[in-house]
Amino acid sequence: MTLIVAAVALPRDVTAVVFVTAMVLMLLIVRDDKRRHGMFVSGYQRGRTVWIVAAIIVLNLSALVIVLTQFEDPTDDPWFWVTLSTVALGTSGLSWIWERVYRADVRQGRL
Repeated sequence: MTLIVAAVALPRDVTAVVFVTAMVLMLLIVRDDKRRHGMFVSGYQRGRTVWIVAAIIVLNLSALVIVLTQFEDPTDDPWFWVTLSTVALGTSGLSWIWERVYRADVRQGRL
């Protein structure tokens, strides 16, 4: 997710490379999950995790809006890097919470 936010601030010739890299990394994650666990759980489901997914989406969209509207030369502005770090740490933390809630739901037969 952080790569996608960063890509919009980079020069146009680099943007496509970063987007493609993000997509390839996602495909590798899905493939690895299927190989190791026999399935890939996307996170888009009803239940208690929907609010966590919504928070991840809001965090990413907010960062995209900030990067697109508040920075003239993003890569030279330290606040751009703070924004990217916030997205990276925030989405990682929310993903960790999502996994804990999902596993608890599976153990308790809620899914």
